[in-house]
Amino acid sequence: MEREIGFYLKKIFQTMEKNLNKDLEDIDLTGMQAHVLIYLYKNRKNIINQRDIEREFELTNPTVNGILKRLENKGFIKRVVSLNDARNKEIMITDKSISLIVEMKKKAKNMENKMTSGITKEELNTFYQVIKKMFNNVQGGN
Repeated sequence: MEREIGFYLKKIFQTMEKNLNKDLEDIDLTGMQAHVLIYLYKNRKNIINQRDIEREFELTNPTVNGILKRLENKGFIKRVVSLNDARNKEIMITDKSISLIVEMKKKAKNMENKMTSGITKEELNTFYQVIKKMFNNVQGGN
């Protein structure tokens, strides 16, 4: 008998997270910290604050605050008082982060290539359509 879809999705996610954390341990980052850095890199031309990160990753204020504090202590980000609103701090990546992001993107591409090995473009397109529908279904969308 086939296992449930959720079982395989969970196992894929767990394996990817485990491999990501293993790849990142030599640079003292966790998978979530890397995701935040990549988000900041992709949005580096925009003003980003802590609330933006909370919304993007659906995390609580204390969780994001802890992630940002650790990233700041390691020199990967800096928080600067906003010129528009002194109550807010803008979050910016440092040069140290930018050089690491190039390497992290290579590792992510390698993981995706490994995961999709032996799968045709047509099969991947079908998969993406189906997985998006499943996501919408569990979120209550159409």
